[in-house]
Amino acid sequence: EFDPLEIWRAARTCLETAVQNLIILDINPLDIVAIGVCNQRETTVIWDRTNGQPLCNAIGWCDTRTSAVVGGILQRVRGKKNFLKSVCGLPFSNCFSAVKLRWMMENVQMVQEAIDGDKALFGTLDCWLIWLLTGGAEAGIHVTDVTNASRTMLMSLETCDWDERLCRFFRIPMKILPEIRSCSEVYGYINEGPLAGIPIASCLGDQQAALLGQMCLKAGQVNCTMDEGSFILFNTAQEIIDSDHGLLSTVAYQLGAHGQVFYALEGAIAHAGSSINWLKRTLALELPPVVDTIQTSGVGLLPDGSATPMMSSICSTGSPGPFCDGTTLVGRKSRFDVIFVPAFSGYYTPYWRYKARGMMFGITLQTTSQQILHAAYEAICYQVREVLEALAKDCPTWPKLSKLIVGGDLSEQPFLVQLLCDLNGLAIERPQTSTPACLGAMLAAGLATEILSIDQFRHNCVPPIDIFNTAYKSSQRDMKFRRWKMAVDRCLNFDSVSEHDPVKLVFDGRDPDYYVRSAIPGSLFIVSSFALIVVSSMLQQNGFV
Repeated sequence: EFDPLEIWRAARTCLETAVQNLIILDINPLDIVAIGVCNQRETTVIWDRTNGQPLCNAIGWCDTRTSAVVGGILQRVRGKKNFLKSVCGLPFSNCFSAVKLRWMMENVQMVQEAIDGDKALFGTLDCWLIWLLTGGAEAGIHVTDVTNASRTMLMSLETCDWDERLCRFFRIPMKILPEIRSCSEVYGYINEGPLAGIPIASCLGDQQAALLGQMCLKAGQVNCTMDEGSFILFNTAQEIIDSDHGLLSTVAYQLGAHGQVFYALEGAIAHAGSSINWLKRTLALELPPVVDTIQTSGVGLLPDGSATPMMSSICSTGSPGPFCDGTTLVGRKSRFDVIFVPAFSGYYTPYWRYKARGMMFGITLQTTSQQILHAAYEAICYQVREVLEALAKDCPTWPKLSKLIVGGDLSEQPFLVQLLCDLNGLAIERPQTSTPACLGAMLAAGLATEILSIDQFRHNCVPPIDIFNTAYKSSQRDMKFRRWKMAVDRCLNFDSVSEHDPVKLVFDGRDPDYYVRSAIPGSLFIVSSFALIVVSSMLQQNGFV
């Protein structure tokens, strides 16, 4: 969870620091034409409209405290996790805002009291910041954009407006919801501070902003962003595709109040960089110092850029450069037999099992910290492959995917990008920026203020790219992927061991054949037994036995 006021203070500091840096660079802050907002999606805030005070802490997008709410909803709909998917594009999951808001209403007394008193306002982080930037309790504008609204489970994908049926289902009053606008228009003006009077001209969820910033503007283009989590968005243009294989239908972007709405299929991976940080901080893995030449390259496996001994063990010391090439992993027998499934918040795409839990397999007394970290990075790549396979099943008539565009902080690690390339069998394009979402917010703001066109952006703002190609054989990657799938199956069924499982029956001191025998009706057992006795007697009399 997060303190919404801390987020607001951080946003103000960001604006003030940006102005100071412009002055240091001898750039006039008055040259700023507009600002854009790009935010972590689904994180839910509810506050008092009369004084601007949050009614409780914001609940983050991968928080699992709402599991009981999800379980209760699934009981209501008899386990149909896709019950509302045809309307909002989303299955029931801890991830989405409606479930978090429902939890707040049920568990925080102040929230329900404020709603009853007509004092409460709800929003995701973009909505909260825009409301404060434009005046807060005195004159704040309560708006959000279509990309963030599409992640709440309360918006109809077809109409791009709040759906009364969905609000009734979750028992959420529509009066607390913000107005839904496009991603690229002037919502209001900054009320105070060094940028007072500057328009707020764009608003997008971070993954959709990355899709826009990577210039994936045509149907069939796909983008993968790897940060705390990992998200794959596939542009489907004006077509809403209802996935049968665990992908989400969502809004990609709408550029202008009268612009066409573009949609996307999305695969969501809850834990990517966060699983690496968990291994480093919670398990306190201690790595010996690196003595290889890779130490001087400044490029390592971990998100903070530090080198690891695993990198040295994978990259040959005679390599001509600081990065691994694709043949290194193929040329030697893999010693990394550990499998790590980081289902800390349940398992998202393609299964959407909120009760799944993380597991680690293949650990022996010889297992090292390097092997565990390597398994965590492999887990990111395997989960991306699961999403891409689901995408191929949902879009069998679309052209086969031949390349993947990646971005995000984790994409700065060349080893991970090469591993992603090897384990998925795709060429990888990595623009030389780790923050494509900022480029997307900038493009949307430039379009809204008519100082930038898409062609100008493509010509002047798109960074150069690095290209990665695979040297893995398909048989190698398929064998490793099958082992991953077996591990995932055990994680998905972590807390749902069948009452008929022979292992469970033996441990409970019961006969494992009991259910087999009890499944046979008694009368059928008696008649069939009698018939067998008669037949055996006849065969014996006739000399056949």
